[in-house]
Amino acid sequence: MAVGSPMTFWKLVFKSLTHYRWVNLAVLTGVALTSAILSGALVVGDSVKESLRQNAEARISNIGKVVVGGDRFFTAKLAENLVLENADVAPVLQVRGTVSADGGNKRANAVQIVGVDESFWKIGIDDDFSIEDENWFAVNDILANRLDLKIGDALNSRVEIPGELSKDAPLSGESEQTKPFNETITHILGPETMGRYSLKAEQVPPGTVFLPIEKLQTILEKSGQANLLLVRDGGNLRIDSLTEAIEGAWTLEDAQLEMTRLETGKNLRHLTSPRVFLEPEIVEKAKAAIGDEAKTDRILTYLANAIRFKDELTPYSMITGATPNLNSIVPPDLKDDEIVISDWLAEDLGAKPGDEIELEYFVVESGRKLVDTFAKFKVHSVAPLNENGWDQSWTPEFPGIFEVDDLNKWEPGIPINKDWIKQHDEDYWDDYRATPKAFITLAAAEKLFGNRFGKSTSLRFSAENPTPSEFEAALKEQVTLADLGLSIRDVRAEAQAAVAQSFDFGQLFAYMSFFLILAALILAALVFVFGIESRTHQIGLLLAVGMPAAKARRIFLAEAAILSVIGALIGLAGGYVYTTLALRGMSGAWADAAAGIEFVYHLKPISLAVAFAITVVLALITVWLASRAVMKIQPGHLISGSSAVDGTGSATPIIKTKAFWIGIVSLLGGLGCLVAPKAAGSMAEQGMFFGAGFLFTIVGVCASALLLRRFEQPGETLQSLASLGRQNSVRRKGRSLAVIGLMAAGVFMVTAINSFRLEGERGALRRDSGTGGFAYVGESTLPVYEDLNDPDKRKKYGLDSFSDTEFRIVQFRVSDGEDASCLNLNRSQRPRLMGVDPGFLSEIGAFSFAKSLAESDAQAGWRALSETEPVPGIIDLNTATYALQEKMGEEIEYETGEGDAFSVQLFAMLNTSIVQGSIIIHEDAFIEKFPDSGGYRFFLLDCADPDKATEIAEVMTRMFGDRGLEMRPAAVRLNEFNAVQNTYLSIFSTLGGLGILLGTIGLGIVVGRNVMERRGQLGLMQAVGFTRHRLGKMVLSEHWFLHAAGVVLGIVAAVIAVAPKIFSRSSDLPLGLLVGMNAAILFGGLIFCWLAARSVLRGKLMDALRSE
Repeated sequence: MAVGSPMTFWKLVFKSLTHYRWVNLAVLTGVALTSAILSGALVVGDSVKESLRQNAEARISNIGKVVVGGDRFFTAKLAENLVLENADVAPVLQVRGTVSADGGNKRANAVQIVGVDESFWKIGIDDDFSIEDENWFAVNDILANRLDLKIGDALNSRVEIPGELSKDAPLSGESEQTKPFNETITHILGPETMGRYSLKAEQVPPGTVFLPIEKLQTILEKSGQANLLLVRDGGNLRIDSLTEAIEGAWTLEDAQLEMTRLETGKNLRHLTSPRVFLEPEIVEKAKAAIGDEAKTDRILTYLANAIRFKDELTPYSMITGATPNLNSIVPPDLKDDEIVISDWLAEDLGAKPGDEIELEYFVVESGRKLVDTFAKFKVHSVAPLNENGWDQSWTPEFPGIFEVDDLNKWEPGIPINKDWIKQHDEDYWDDYRATPKAFITLAAAEKLFGNRFGKSTSLRFSAENPTPSEFEAALKEQVTLADLGLSIRDVRAEAQAAVAQSFDFGQLFAYMSFFLILAALILAALVFVFGIESRTHQIGLLLAVGMPAAKARRIFLAEAAILSVIGALIGLAGGYVYTTLALRGMSGAWADAAAGIEFVYHLKPISLAVAFAITVVLALITVWLASRAVMKIQPGHLISGSSAVDGTGSATPIIKTKAFWIGIVSLLGGLGCLVAPKAAGSMAEQGMFFGAGFLFTIVGVCASALLLRRFEQPGETLQSLASLGRQNSVRRKGRSLAVIGLMAAGVFMVTAINSFRLEGERGALRRDSGTGGFAYVGESTLPVYEDLNDPDKRKKYGLDSFSDTEFRIVQFRVSDGEDASCLNLNRSQRPRLMGVDPGFLSEIGAFSFAKSLAESDAQAGWRALSETEPVPGIIDLNTATYALQEKMGEEIEYETGEGDAFSVQLFAMLNTSIVQGSIIIHEDAFIEKFPDSGGYRFFLLDCADPDKATEIAEVMTRMFGDRGLEMRPAAVRLNEFNAVQNTYLSIFSTLGGLGILLGTIGLGIVVGRNVMERRGQLGLMQAVGFTRHRLGKMVLSEHWFLHAAGVVLGIVAAVIAVAPKIFSRSSDLPLGLLVGMNAAILFGGLIFCWLAARSVLRGKLMDALRSE
């Protein structure tokens, strides 16, 4: 008789896999789904980062370092003068502007106007590329698409003529100095030809206009100047080497200094600046370069609106303060309350030595507010005007004054009372121009006329010692890059950091998919256990013939391992589908989450390896935990079919059960997760939130286990079929708990996530809402310099028809930083700073504070901005958490306008608000750190009357249209930010819906399996008189209870987990949406149970009874 080959371990394993192929196929599906979800989530993160990386490469191309002039300019020749090895340098003149086309019907604000030469293309493009046409004018494809432009179209651009000094400075000229220019488009530049050029780490490329640098220099009246140097260095040039090269190459003109030899008076040289005022640092280092302070005169000249003596008045006169070292006009014994007047002024006023005269002058405050100020001086002496070097060289070239022929035509940036001007005043201007009419001590001049831009307008020193070359060489040894107002940025390192430190979408998707992954694993384990339970006879026989239980378990673990490996591999392919659909969704229906970026699919092998390994390990652990109970049953019971895996254990006291203690530990852990985010902050908060939800779900499952114990108490009276159904749920307690856990996971996902849905219009007029109660928010491309709450300025701009009590405008100064809002997926390296006077914000309690280092009420939070170093900053919570990944109290490093380092401490955080994306500091601190940055570019309009608010916003838009002001309803702006978060919630709600689908599938499997196992029992009940309808009611009672318990558990866990967020928010919950979704889940599951039970009960139950 032939004997077959022996049954080896692996042969038995493979035979079992093929014999129970349908059960194993279901297990394989659950594992593959887990692998697909996990790998897909990780590859989404890879794809987002790769998309941001490619976007960064398109922005900066081959640019490595950038020398930034900020609000200052230097010579374009500086690029040629730099001595660098293996590096190319291109000068760029770049400003902000607005553009329009089609007769003004198409407009775009916040456009880059970039002047370049051939070196720009050589740095940015590897291939040979040049524009041969001398009169070329190009736009990038972003701007072309936005305005529907094509080659040959005319484009009107408008820029601000940058003054030599800030428009906030005294006597800086008129503020309304914008200039239009019209050109015909000759080129449209795409990504391959530097069309995406931008130095900001923002994924949405700005609209850009390119033109020859010489042409833009002419338009801006900045002949031969630039404000950026782009350096292509191949990554080999160190910043200190570039700094050394610049410090050795700059000239006085690069430092905006001019040295001239005086034509009159003694043998002297004169150091001045086209910026009018000399910075204190430059003054001190220039004096050190001169070497002998006793041979140096420091000078400060300013305009007096009027000089009065008794009833006489002399208008618009220059007053000079100077040291008495090198001139004979200022006597050494002149006191700070004394003045030397010219003989011309003495005659005009009728004043003589000993008389007291009064000076009237303007002090310029924030918003170009002019404060009429007075000072009295005693006439020390009268000096002849035509002697001792008394000439106009003492006066700097104030804009709007120096180049004007007639006194009546002055435009110094202050109101001119032409009624004061007489013919002899005009004659003085014709004869002597800006020659001062009086001298005071330098100390007195500093006290009266000193300002944040400087306390000197010139220096005088010997023309022979030092010589000009000696002076310039000595000055170079003293002056640093910061003194020149220049800074160096490693834009390539910044771009790489912006991508590397960006929010990890892979991690986020994995967090949000956690319960879905858990549901897939539970489903796989449920099917696997069902398969084991159907093989109890085989297991009992193996154990009865002597096979050790450990070896029998290894058979099942080997089967599980093979299924896990194959399922995980299949799932990796499914992950491609997951990622592709997710990216398509984020570029389509979920485009708000993409914030304008185009995603590319990118796969890192390490992500697949991680997903594969985690899936296999999780699957094996899940199967091991689910199957170990079967191995504890005696072989005899297994052979006889008595395989009640779920022992009753009802006699064990509750306090001694595992469910009780697991529930207690999970409860404490969940509460800890809710408290921890306050200390952990930043990225950890998201993980803590889901950790709390997970632990509270475990608490609920444990509580359900204890509740099921009660149903199995002996002696309980069965009062109805429903109570019998509930007791039947105890028969397979593990299955029942798996169903409850599956449903709870999906419901938790949907309920918790959608609790964070935001609506901008809801409560928009409340002060503690995201709008702060403001009606409109505005941003301008070019600064608005005036205080729009000043009655005179309102009259100037047509706002005087509205009463002062009807509206208020809060104005913010803005630095040229990067958007750090949720609309920027990069990690901002230089978050935008905004400076504001917080008085009104504190007065009305605008916005609500989520966190603060001190008191967190709105009034105290805004008052805290008045603190000193480190500069306190207020930031939106979402900006800090997601964009910057910073915690409360941390400091962010910045550079002042002069290049010096300073820190801004995150002192308080706002709930979601319309000021998201910026760090807000006090206006005084902003002015101190950025003295050259003038005007306001961000506005909040407060008006209780919606119709009036709209009218005011329309007037502002019309009056400041040339400055690119765009006013928008605050609720609309808030909804733009909310749309990003709401889109994420929609994505993750979809994952939650898939979890619920898995839960209902599991519920259907449990219903079918339970009915199949009890067909004999049900046949007996039918035989003794129970109708099929009543049997169906009993089965539904059992499973409806499990489904409802899972839904309620998920809702309770979600409410507990998000409670801190609910109480900290100013906006209301979308209760209607949440109630509707959960009602649909509840009743949808009940219907599914009914359909599943109905399909199984259709069979002939009496046949099952005959086989018992």
